[in-house]
Amino acid sequence: MTAISPMINIHEDICTSAERERASIIILPFHKQQRFDGALEVTRNYHRWVNQRVLEHAPCSVGILVDRGLGGSTHVSARNVCSTVTVLFFGGGDDREALAYGVRMAEHPGISLTVIHFIASLETAQEAVSLKIDICENSSTSEGSGDEKFLVEFKQKFVKDSSIKFEERVVRNAAETIEVILEYSRCDLFLVGRMPEVATLIEKSDCIELGPVGSLLTSPDFSTSASVLVVQQFISKDGVELEKTLSKKIGSSL
Repeated sequence: MTAISPMINIHEDICTSAERERASIIILPFHKQQRFDGALEVTRNYHRWVNQRVLEHAPCSVGILVDRGLGGSTHVSARNVCSTVTVLFFGGGDDREALAYGVRMAEHPGISLTVIHFIASLETAQEAVSLKIDICENSSTSEGSGDEKFLVEFKQKFVKDSSIKFEERVVRNAAETIEVILEYSRCDLFLVGRMPEVATLIEKSDCIELGPVGSLLTSPDFSTSASVLVVQQFISKDGVELEKTLSKKIGSSL
């Protein structure tokens, strides 16, 4: 579908179209593009305004795609796609939605999916750090139980699927977390939740659309050529995780 909309209300048209089509997720381009030297620069600042409005008003989950050449520069038919996808799972609804989207992608025979579940060591979960992010225990009992149930069902279904790998990594601080992420920096795509169950940033991110982990993966200090898809799960106005979300749909079929 192609539509022409004035910039002032393009987010309304996007949200209306998604609701009409009963979409499970809207994927939007990040407002920065990669230069030849690998750095990201602002090329479509108006996209940032649109993205923020869609994140606020969308009738479904939303993904922000930071494209670093995903799929290459030449056209490849769908059946010949071959990509490695890594999900960084810390916990929370956004991370469950990101994992659910990864599971959906892995239905394609050319997609290999790796899921990294980060677990904070008990003795250092509350340790203050001076790097970008700090890992902590789940602050919400309901979120924690939701994560546990979702992961148990996920592992039961996909334990024998050779295209999907699941790893649990215990980390003591942000430095160890970043070291683990760097081990997978050669993948084609990172899938992360926008607001995972991680502690408050020591330094505020200059891009709230990406959240703490997405901002880390797109910062000049983090070396990777992987594209990044940051996912925000749709939650109703009364705070309920609806059946229309991918994580609910995937979970019900596990």
